[in-house]
Amino acid sequence: MAADPLGSGPPVFGREARHPLAGRRRVVDVVATVALLVLLAAESVAAGGGIVFLSLAFGSCAAPGNTCDQAFGGAVVAVGPVLVAVVLVATLVVCVLRLVRRKLTWPFALVGVAAVVAVFSGAVLLVDSAITHGV
Repeated sequence: MAADPLGSGPPVFGREARHPLAGRRRVVDVVATVALLVLLAAESVAAGGGIVFLSLAFGSCAAPGNTCDQAFGGAVVAVGPVLVAVVLVATLVVCVLRLVRRKLTWPFALVGVAAVVAVFSGAVLLVDSAITHGV
């Protein structure tokens, strides 16, 4: 078979550039990242709802001897879910950009999970500090 001088034959593809993380390690990274992002989304919904439910702690303010800083507690309950959403969106953006660039990504998703836990724990501690229980 002679070579086609017009180049009208089927295209011939060369070897595509491969990233060092190609193959099994790349698949493991993508699967781990997606699993952690799904966990992060579920955790964010639970943490945001939990922070909103912290406002129920102010029901004990009417009890004799209890004092509450309702402005501070209300600010924590209002800002907490927003911070959770910011962590979720920032983690999603960073992870998607790193996945597209074929860089190791799962540690960033894990940091996002830990950041949501930190935001929720901080909100619980701040709301608890806004309420002083009497006798």
